[in-house]
Amino acid sequence: MSNQITIGSDRLRATLSRNGARLETLHLDGGPSLVLRADADQHPEWRDCYPGAIVGPIANRVRGGAFDLDGRRYQMPCNENGVTALHSGPDGIDRQDWALTEQQDSLVAFRLELADGTGGLPGARQVDVVYEITGATLRLEVSMTTERPTPAACAHHPYWRLGHASAHKLQINATHYLPIDAQNLPTGALAPVANTAFDHRTAAAPHRGIDHNFCISNTRVEPAQPVATLTGADGLRLRIDSTEPGLQVYAGAFLPTLPGTGIEPGAGLALEPQGWPDAVNHKGFPSVLCTPERPYRQITLYHLDTVT
Repeated sequence: MSNQITIGSDRLRATLSRNGARLETLHLDGGPSLVLRADADQHPEWRDCYPGAIVGPIANRVRGGAFDLDGRRYQMPCNENGVTALHSGPDGIDRQDWALTEQQDSLVAFRLELADGTGGLPGARQVDVVYEITGATLRLEVSMTTERPTPAACAHHPYWRLGHASAHKLQINATHYLPIDAQNLPTGALAPVANTAFDHRTAAAPHRGIDHNFCISNTRVEPAQPVATLTGADGLRLRIDSTEPGLQVYAGAFLPTLPGTGIEPGAGLALEPQGWPDAVNHKGFPSVLCTPERPYRQITLYHLDTVT
């Protein structure tokens, strides 16, 4: 089985990998890839940046890697100085080889089976990911079923570069964001974006140090709603619609410098629809609980075009 899978339409072409159910490249109208890519075998540090992967089962950071559920304490392995579990720790779903369950010219589906207790989380779970291209739109669906109540808040983690990152202008449909502490964890407060560097209600260049969650809504919603629009050089434009209540924005300040790849700090922008970070430890945040009766499903649409 080839490690690289190609799907596409007459306008959009994507290459994907079973490892991490990963989006490797995405080309519009035969142009250069709009997501950053490097050979992880030659540059192993690149994999630690989660490029293009599905991350989770709990994306983002969990304080101490621990949380309480139904009267029991659960402990995830920490991978950030022993104080946080980032994207579910060192063996998250981004590190796994997923099964290929379906492949067509414009669609590919992956599946991952997780045993009860995997990664410190409860429940035997099945995670399914479907990528589908129609015209100039890439549709992503991530779903999870479980035998026991368990947190589920996956995210897709490509680094977007529309021409050159210095040309990026970002608009976000959010009036509030989550302030963070020294460990990059939410303090629990919600802050208005007005009169701050986080005000992207109208398009603005993202500041270099941004690694924050924007509060799109108080709950997951269907159908997917417009979340953000990124414009770049040469009229390139990306609009993201999603069912998710949060959007994590990371400007790539700590990306490595990889000679010959164009990858360096600030070279790409991660825009990750997801549940609010550390929601398992904040009762006031939108719930990320997945149960046998209420399975998890995220739908995110990447609409690409060129405007003049």
